[in-house]
Amino acid sequence: MLHHDLQSLRLFVALCELRSLSQAAQRMNIAISAASRRLRLLEEEVGQPLMKRLPHGVEPTHAGVTTLRYAQGVLRLADQLVSHMGEHRLGVRGRVRVCASSSALVQRLAQDLAGFMRDNPQIKVDLEERPSSETLDALARGQADIGVIVRGLSPPGLVSIPYAQDRLALAVFPGHRLFARETVRFDDILDEEFVALDVGTAVHRVVTEQARERGRVLRVRVQVRSFEVMCQMVRQGLGIGILPEAALRPLAEALGLRLIGLEEDWARRDIDICVPHADALDPPTARLLAALQASAGNAI
Repeated sequence: MLHHDLQSLRLFVALCELRSLSQAAQRMNIAISAASRRLRLLEEEVGQPLMKRLPHGVEPTHAGVTTLRYAQGVLRLADQLVSHMGEHRLGVRGRVRVCASSSALVQRLAQDLAGFMRDNPQIKVDLEERPSSETLDALARGQADIGVIVRGLSPPGLVSIPYAQDRLALAVFPGHRLFARETVRFDDILDEEFVALDVGTAVHRVVTEQARERGRVLRVRVQVRSFEVMCQMVRQGLGIGILPEAALRPLAEALGLRLIGLEEDWARRDIDICVPHADALDPPTARLLAALQASAGNAI
């Protein structure tokens, strides 16, 4: 049976449905003689008759009924394959690997990805949270299809597309000398002890660079890997922290921390989407990129 082509199986299904060789041949757009030859070859392969010849047509034998079920299953799988391949070409089925910084995820990306996956359930999105520098490295090594980073590093060989903005803010604990302030200059906090993020993060990079430009070194008391842990350490009075305001606000409200705006131009940051080559993406990746760009445009 496996040696027979799909055309012969479709003919057999049509023959069982119409109970007429001439009508089945007409449906398949082949000559009656060709249809008869295909049926004969199919019966020779099975080794027994598949159709009973009646005065006014045909009907399947017991072996024919079994063959009919087999043929319907094979044809259904073949049709599914054609459909799925069409979905791959249109970009509605597949897998996209995304790497993104914590700042990008909190600012907008998590919400946008959730909406995209609801609208495109057949596309699997593999999301990995990485610092911007590691995201660029993953793109360069072919380990990611789309990266979302905080602008600042030069991504060689990549296309950068504006996506969102965020703003850095200062978190202080109750009783701190700055607790009542609405805004603060960076110079005013250089003598403070800090709870800092890991070295590879965009926040750590920009804060240490700004301190270095002033001839200073941050007094880092605790170094952590996540926004949540940073806020917990700040709440315990171990230091002050600088984080994206969007990430800080729900945590600050829950922990009783005070958010203070930084009066610095560098505190407002741009978030970019990076891809290897925007015109050479596979359909699922191009579909996700278009959705992220549309979200960025709607937010303007």
